[in-house]
Amino acid sequence: MEAGPWNWLEVAKLIAGLLVPAALAGLGIYIHRVTKRFEHLQWRSQKLIEKRLTVYDDLAPHLNDLLCYFTYVGCWKELNPPDVVELKRKLDKKIYLASPLFSNAFFKACEKFQTLCFQTYTGWGEDAKLRTQFQRRKEARSDWQADWEKCFCDVSSVSDPKEIKEAYASLMKVFAEDIGVHSSFSMPSLGRLPNNIQ
Repeated sequence: MEAGPWNWLEVAKLIAGLLVPAALAGLGIYIHRVTKRFEHLQWRSQKLIEKRLTVYDDLAPHLNDLLCYFTYVGCWKELNPPDVVELKRKLDKKIYLASPLFSNAFFKACEKFQTLCFQTYTGWGEDAKLRTQFQRRKEARSDWQADWEKCFCDVSSVSDPKEIKEAYASLMKVFAEDIGVHSSFSMPSLGRLPNNIQ
């Protein structure tokens, strides 16, 4: 038998021999791209959590100071009213700067907590007012200054410390979820409020 022109079987074998390596190379490139994309997403997620933790380290102590001040626990006597008003400005700036890194729920929880603590828009050029009474604070401080009383709102606008405590717990829960602690996080008991704070 003479060697003749290629028949279809030989051509099919040749094409199959070329397609298998090409398909494997294509699959390898696809897997490599998917892996790189996954690594990038993982890296980005890790960096976001690291940044959120930095924000938490910065905000949480100040938020806790507000909780203490408005519920008369912990360091409340050490905080001067003008300093607490100034703390609001600092927190506002930090929260607004960090808002793109967190969920909308976090921002709303911050807003609710701050609204319970401070009365805003009290007049052109006026500072926010503390939504708490000053009488018991005045009794507890021997260095009380009369001009501090202008830092406080009218008695009709005072917030209930229990609501402030609940808003703080909600805020910390959302904070924890956004950081990625775990979704079932619950605030430890914040203790009871003093009975004689009014």
